[in-house]
Amino acid sequence: MTLTERIESRKILILDGATGSQLIARGLSAGECPELWNVSHPEIIKDIAASYFTAGSDAVLTNTFGGSLLKLKAYKLESRAYELNFEGAKNAISVKPEGKFVVGSIGPSGLMLEPFGDIPADEMTVSFTVQVKAMADAGVDGFMLETFTDLGEIHCAIQAVKENSSLPFFASMTFGNTHDGHKTMMGVGVKEFVEAMQTAGALLIGSNCGNGILKMAELAKEFRSVSATANLMLKANAGEPHLHDGQLCYSESPELFAANLKELLRLEPSAVGGCCGTTPEHIKMIHQTISL
Repeated sequence: MTLTERIESRKILILDGATGSQLIARGLSAGECPELWNVSHPEIIKDIAASYFTAGSDAVLTNTFGGSLLKLKAYKLESRAYELNFEGAKNAISVKPEGKFVVGSIGPSGLMLEPFGDIPADEMTVSFTVQVKAMADAGVDGFMLETFTDLGEIHCAIQAVKENSSLPFFASMTFGNTHDGHKTMMGVGVKEFVEAMQTAGALLIGSNCGNGILKMAELAKEFRSVSATANLMLKANAGEPHLHDGQLCYSESPELFAANLKELLRLEPSAVGGCCGTTPEHIKMIHQTISL
């Protein structure tokens, strides 16, 4: 079964939880490049992916969120972009059980397109192209374009996917609540995003990060008011972050997360998972809740 066939089966796809906080728990230092761990600590990367599959994830993302040329340039690792993305995909694929999926994670560059910033659209597209080629060559089942805030930038990532693979893609932006509905920090509204991604052919459309699960449920209602039939994908944080003994912590336990998940499930998402602060235990509880 392909990823597209799996979504079309109408059975909820359970995604994974956080990667970054799992890496930090295993020793990733502040300022260290997470993608470099794909080659320096491959067994840890494999273990994180395997732990999510074991917990009940149907699809696990690769450790390549910041693997674009422009993002890796900040670490002086742009010359290793293909290698780091290829190995990141291979690590997850090596522990993938039969019938499960590995989805290539592509996050924003952290830079701004012209005219608001200095990056031309063609340079942005090339930056994502290296990721797409590497992970397609490694054998991922599709791509997750996640945590974007700028419609122009996610279109560059989509162009890179379409021009360099025949694989499906998920499109996800991060929204905050405003007096005028939910918008990204670049001012993109839910209706504008959904309509653009339906035109672009995204397999799943939704949101990740930025919200705990109850706030994500409110956001999901706006998504559903725009489209009752879109294949909706939601990856909420484990509540609101706070500092405890100098460490960033999240407030929602796996049990609380699962209890609040019921609000989300009423909106009939096609895929659910966790973002910042969520763990394999959160995914296990999601799996148990959906299986009831």
